[in-house]
Amino acid sequence: MAEVKGKFIKLSASLMSLSNHKDALDFCDKVLFEKIGKHWFQLEDEGWYDTKIFNGFIVNFAKASPKGVEAIIEVGKRVFPTVKHSVGLPPTIETPLDLIVFEAEAYAKNHRVDHVLPRTFIKKEDGHVIVQAPAPGYHQKLYDGVFLGILEMFNVTTGNIKLLKGEPHYEYEITW
Repeated sequence: MAEVKGKFIKLSASLMSLSNHKDALDFCDKVLFEKIGKHWFQLEDEGWYDTKIFNGFIVNFAKASPKGVEAIIEVGKRVFPTVKHSVGLPPTIETPLDLIVFEAEAYAKNHRVDHVLPRTFIKKEDGHVIVQAPAPGYHQKLYDGVFLGILEMFNVTTGNIKLLKGEPHYEYEITW
């Protein structure tokens, strides 16, 4: 079983709450409570939880939202602001490229299990990255949001994320 830090489940639950999707949040919270005996707001930010729980929250958020899968992108966009707020970012990060490269390290630190595959960079230059970013069962649009959110942290509004290859080794081209 792959696991992820609780702060990301709480992030998706908070967005559901703020977006007024109470029924979807209640459903996800009920499933969570049945599995682990805790409500979403009781999760430890740095605790480990099944990635299926996180994926369930984001997929149900998309189903409840009039934005559909765009809601999953919104969750992804907030992943690195959450990391920055919770544990901070290294002071060496000065550019979008620095943060995209750091995402690979952060991904490994925020997931655990033998079959969580590391990132592989095929191209890594300012303004153009190609990266294999396999995910432990997450909806693919989550990573569109993660990479767009990284660019937005540097006020880049012209970024583009293109899925070059699908499962099992999702490959993204990121340009800005």
